[in-house]
Amino acid sequence: MSRRLTSKSKVWVETLLGIVLLLLVGFISTIKFQRFDLTEEKRHSLTPSTIRLLEELDDVVYIKVFLDGDFPADYQRLRQSIREKLDEMKAYAGEEIQYEFINPSEAEDRKSREEMYGELVKKGLQYTALQIREKDGVSEKIVFPGALISYQDKEFPLQILQNQQRTTDAQMVNRTINNLEYSLVNAIYQVRESEPKKVAFIEGHGELSPIETRSFQNELEKHYKVDRVDIGGMVNALSRNVAGEGKRINRYDAIIVAQPTEEFTEQDKYIIDQFVMLGGKVIWMVDAMQVSMDSLLTSDVTMALPLRTNLDDLLFNYGVRLNRDILLDRTCAPISLLTGPRGNERAELFPWYYKPILIPEVSHPIVANVDPILTEFIGSLDTVEAAGISKKVILRTSEYSKILKSPARVSFNIVSIDPDFGNANRPNQPVAVLLEGEFESNFANRLPPNFLNEDLLDFRDKSPLTRQLVISDGNIAANPVNADGTRFRELGFDEVLGRKMYGNTEFLINAMNYLLGDATLINVRSRTIALRKLDDEQIVQEREQWQMLNIGLPILLTILFGLGQWFWRKRAYSKK
Repeated sequence: MSRRLTSKSKVWVETLLGIVLLLLVGFISTIKFQRFDLTEEKRHSLTPSTIRLLEELDDVVYIKVFLDGDFPADYQRLRQSIREKLDEMKAYAGEEIQYEFINPSEAEDRKSREEMYGELVKKGLQYTALQIREKDGVSEKIVFPGALISYQDKEFPLQILQNQQRTTDAQMVNRTINNLEYSLVNAIYQVRESEPKKVAFIEGHGELSPIETRSFQNELEKHYKVDRVDIGGMVNALSRNVAGEGKRINRYDAIIVAQPTEEFTEQDKYIIDQFVMLGGKVIWMVDAMQVSMDSLLTSDVTMALPLRTNLDDLLFNYGVRLNRDILLDRTCAPISLLTGPRGNERAELFPWYYKPILIPEVSHPIVANVDPILTEFIGSLDTVEAAGISKKVILRTSEYSKILKSPARVSFNIVSIDPDFGNANRPNQPVAVLLEGEFESNFANRLPPNFLNEDLLDFRDKSPLTRQLVISDGNIAANPVNADGTRFRELGFDEVLGRKMYGNTEFLINAMNYLLGDATLINVRSRTIALRKLDDEQIVQEREQWQMLNIGLPILLTILFGLGQWFWRKRAYSKK
């Protein structure tokens, strides 16, 4: 009897100890937050930059996600991923992150639903019409895969699911899930900004047209206020006087010079120089050589000739020299050409050595985890001595590249021969360099150009700490445009292969984020989420083996467990 009571007491003690232990763990978890992510790339953890941003929130960020209701499996998975990511963010931000999921189609009458749709579209969200197969046929469902982020009196529309051409819903959802942290952090970052930073495309010197940079500009506008400015010799184009303070300040935080084809006047150069002297940032995308594609298409051959932009002395003073050459690279994009006898031609793909694909290999936030970058008729550059300026080459050609000096012959015939990448090989040519430091004015030791309103001038001969990026190719920012110039493709889209292939957009946005000091955004975007693809050939070879294992192993384990339990019980009872 006493033995039985002792046994019961032992059970009660163990039960009470278990309850106390659970309560203790619960109490400790309330005073000390800790999560464990056992994945190799920490895919379920937030980056330190995101955590820092969340912990610094000083007011409530309210997130309305319009992705509630009955959806296909892919969209249900997206909704669950968003919920999990928001819960993770809430764990660090506490009550400063609040969210709700809303079904914009829950109203029973059509008029109310359409009013709701119209309001969301007006606020900047886009809808997707899903084709859903049912027993009775196919039905259409309107979905708004986006959110409205509110902070104090401001609201920011976030299009969570980005529609991409030639991709399935599953592919879009997978890509969206991988980018969820960046999308949410960027939205929070934007809605908290008291005033977005300003960026300007420089015009008036034959630069890329608005539609040629539309894709890049659209991405920039998600982060910054973007203008297009024709300097035209006007002193106040990029900076202005502060009334009553006797000083000048920049109108823009950064400017972009994208593939100019005409000469800059000394006045315009001076205005840009003084913009830099006031701490402005610049992305230069400048060709040293010009190739006429019209001539190449009509006669199969053309000449690459020096392009006179009058920027050589300015860039040289800042620490870079653009060389007058064209680079060929074995790592290149394809070109589609017609081959075969007349009347029986067929399109065939060839390597187009004039269109190098740059694979980032240096360790730098601008190129971290960026896909290969497409260029065309790119030239080389050199760094030169500039006091107090650090220079970092961030893009180079491959190990198999070749230099064609000016004047260079450009011909389609190159696809039928293998260029000499042996004795003439010039590997790893630098094509993009980051400049950081205190720049000296290009006009420090000479008279500035004449201006009509010279009383507005406030000359500075040295800049504060600032940054510039020089790229020896303007096509790096040019998105494909159709023949009549009315429609454009996404930057990085390969027209030959028919899909987005290249990381030009990510590279340029990273560059602008870095120049403007937006470290949080660039750190979140540059994280790696490994995609572990199964070996298709191995799957076919070992399919039956794994099927048998998956079916047979559970049965075998069940039998072994039953036998073990039978022997244990038999042995236990035999001792009594």
